Amino acid sequence: MNDEANNRVLVLGSTGFIGAHFVRRLAGLGYQVQALAHSESDASHANVHHVRGSLHDAPLIRDLVSQCAYIVHAASLTTPSVSASSPGLEINGNLDALAQLLSLAGEFPQRRLVYLSSAGAVYGNTTESADENAPLRPKSYYGAGKVAAEAFIHACTATSTWQATILRPSNIYGPGQRMRRGFAIVPTLFSHASAGTTFELWGNGDAVRDYCHVSDLVDLMVETIRRSSDAPCIVCNAASGETASVLALIAACERISGRKIAIAFRPARNIDATYVPLATELTRATFGWTARTSLDEGLDQTWRSLLATDFHELASSRE
Repeated sequence: MNDEANNRVLVLGSTGFIGAHFVRRLAGLGYQVQALAHSESDASHANVHHVRGSLHDAPLIRDLVSQCAYIVHAASLTTPSVSASSPGLEINGNLDALAQLLSLAGEFPQRRLVYLSSAGAVYGNTTESADENAPLRPKSYYGAGKVAAEAFIHACTATSTWQATILRPSNIYGPGQRMRRGFAIVPTLFSHASAGTTFELWGNGDAVRDYCHVSDLVDLMVETIRRSSDAPCIVCNAASGETASVLALIAACERISGRKIAIAFRPARNIDATYVPLATELTRATFGWTARTSLDEGLDQTWRSLLATDFHELASSRE
């Protein structure tokens, strides 16, 4: 592979919340980015080539993989609630496209793949901090899809020259994240705080999660590209180590925003894990990474971003 290709990164899901942050960081570091997404992007940078297309477009994916040494898979067509009643969406929407990508390993050797899994979805309930060797007991079809994807990637690296890093992020949040039904709790809470509307809380609010700021995750993703390894496949948690119950998170969002959030309690959903603390020792040892953004600092950034976005949209509507 020539030097030019060694500096190229293919990002799948480049206009998503995490993907967009990652593309901007890569471009600023001088990498040449092939940014693939279903939707168009209004962001522009000399180092970024935006490609609108589908993960299921085999000729397009083949062409992009031929050009790039690194492939970062940050795309998902589902959330836990979306596939709860339609498990086939995980197969047809996510796994089929991943399998198609991995089938290119024989034709284009020595690629390095970074795949975003989900710590909150693959471990299920735990009684102590889950490390990367903990049993995988997903409670949702979304989590089962992530477990299957990890298995496919392990098989690919065992039978080809591709190397992979599988990152298992905790609940990622930060500026630019949009509300999605049953997903993205931080912008959802702030949106309810801003609008004075009622937040539907599934369960009693004692479910504990780790919350990791998107800038910290992007730092780790960059390190997975910068640091070489002889291991065919590495699996690492991506977590801040700072946990909070849903009720504690609501209280923090109220404190940051200075606004009360009305709550309507609903029956707990069986797809939600109740306690998912995460160990990060392996990630720190492998990539020298530790999350740096405290929850209060990250929530403050997110709230200020929401206010700025609302003001910008309001100002634009009046022009």
